[in-house]
Amino acid sequence: MREESMAYQELNRGDRGQDVVILQTLLNRVGAMLIADGDFGSGTERGVRYAQNVAAMPSTGTADDNLWQWLEAQPDPYPELSTNGIAFIAMEETGGLRYYHQVTRWPHYPGVASGVTIGVGYDLRFNSEDNFRELWGDHLPAPMMDELAKDIGKKGTKKRVTELKRMGVEVPFKAAWPVFVRKILPAYYESTASIYPSIASLPELCRSVLVSIVFNRGSSLAGSRRTEMRAIRDILQQASGAEINKPKRKMILNDVEDEIVSMKRLWGVRSGLAKRRQAEANLWRKGLSQW
Repeated sequence: MREESMAYQELNRGDRGQDVVILQTLLNRVGAMLIADGDFGSGTERGVRYAQNVAAMPSTGTADDNLWQWLEAQPDPYPELSTNGIAFIAMEETGGLRYYHQVTRWPHYPGVASGVTIGVGYDLRFNSEDNFRELWGDHLPAPMMDELAKDIGKKGTKKRVTELKRMGVEVPFKAAWPVFVRKILPAYYESTASIYPSIASLPELCRSVLVSIVFNRGSSLAGSRRTEMRAIRDILQQASGAEINKPKRKMILNDVEDEIVSMKRLWGVRSGLAKRRQAEANLWRKGLSQW
């Protein structure tokens, strides 16, 4: 975090460096879903324009003093997880801001056993109508709520999501983000903690990885498809011993990365989920290295 006495550097597309990393992280507080890589490219410019829109500022694409001050005044999305870790989960669930505006803002069907899905990974098949109305009632018009409620508990289809799109049913990201960080994410953190009780003792990025896995796969540990998830539980339990010093703990926790990579066997190395597992493994390694 910057000290209040420091001057704000105006940043534009093409800029690189640590100031850009700071900017990208701050933009992620409000839902820009960026990789904080220090490269001010088209995605970061899109994130700046998005934040300016949320803040009711002119959409210039330039990070000026007004935007810096506004971003620094925004709270972290969820205190138990790193801001950039939360951005990673949201990006994996939505495809990022550009893809959200082009595709994911409409109800969509991820396939396989999923139901109609809205916002940041909210699957209507696996949620009750009471939960749906509690989370979304203040963000979507009543007629839209009533139409989407018809899909509660049902498997999704391409035909149904096409029908909903033609009816004009869509979820603006300004609505999706607060529901995600205030309601959905805390529930998934608790679900993750139910199978990985020592999660709070891990680095924030590593916590985000575990939540990402549970967000995508659920918290069940039963069956042959959950072998790696059970192995991760055992590794975390081994690393949580009070007598283990930090270097030894990190050495034990390194093995979690291998278990995440091993999960790719379930979908094939070229699938989107295999790529997500690899990205989670990379993030786990980064979290440990920064600890």
